[in-house]
Amino acid sequence: MSVTINRRNNSTQHNRAELLSSRALPQQKIIAITDKIGFEPDANAVITSWLKEQHADSACPPVLVQHLNESSKFQIMILSKLERQFEPSQIFKYIAQCKKNPTIEHVFVWIVEQKLAETFLVPYVEHMADTIITFEDRTHLSLLVKKHTGSVTNKYYEFDPQKESFFVLEVKRSALTKQNTVAMEVDPLPNPAALGTFKIDLKDEEVAAKNALTLPFEFFKALPEGGKILYHPDAEDDLDEEDPDDDLLI
Repeated sequence: MSVTINRRNNSTQHNRAELLSSRALPQQKIIAITDKIGFEPDANAVITSWLKEQHADSACPPVLVQHLNESSKFQIMILSKLERQFEPSQIFKYIAQCKKNPTIEHVFVWIVEQKLAETFLVPYVEHMADTIITFEDRTHLSLLVKKHTGSVTNKYYEFDPQKESFFVLEVKRSALTKQNTVAMEVDPLPNPAALGTFKIDLKDEEVAAKNALTLPFEFFKALPEGGKILYHPDAEDDLDEEDPDDDLLI
């Protein structure tokens, strides 16, 4: 699968468009891809296109990790599948080993949180990753890059999945949030009274009668000296006439 930014016949925007792979891959070993829109079936095609963009014809096909002992230069880990076969500690250990292995150049960890039985895997993998690509929706993605100097960049981009090349265009976070807010339709909360077959709501006169009703044992009297606690012992109470404090050696 290949993706590109939607060209708008604007030369300024065209000049600002850039390859996503050029921002996400160079000098980054562990690359986490959080997929919220269903790209996982095309994960191999997407990653292969990124590798060709950065390594041209010398890029070898990425290897699908299945046994946690692979040592290929480029690897793809489908987290939802590996989770069913291995313990989380084994997955984390393998990622840590890949980071230290000089023969491994890129490990792409594809994440679909809805398919995971243990959602805590996501923050752990993202913590270990050097780059985090998040497909937010069909037209926007976020890119977080942890540089070797210790600095971190977090940017939003616009893209078009219908094009042939994987170009992206940076957009402001506020503009993206505003677009999502307008596009999102919030469903009204259901009325609890309409969910069942029994009448549970009250008419106005019924509410007034309920508020005017004095229930038993609700009488009270204001005392100037404050409240008191009254206790009436039952016949079964075991009362001891002796003061327990007399047993204390003070």
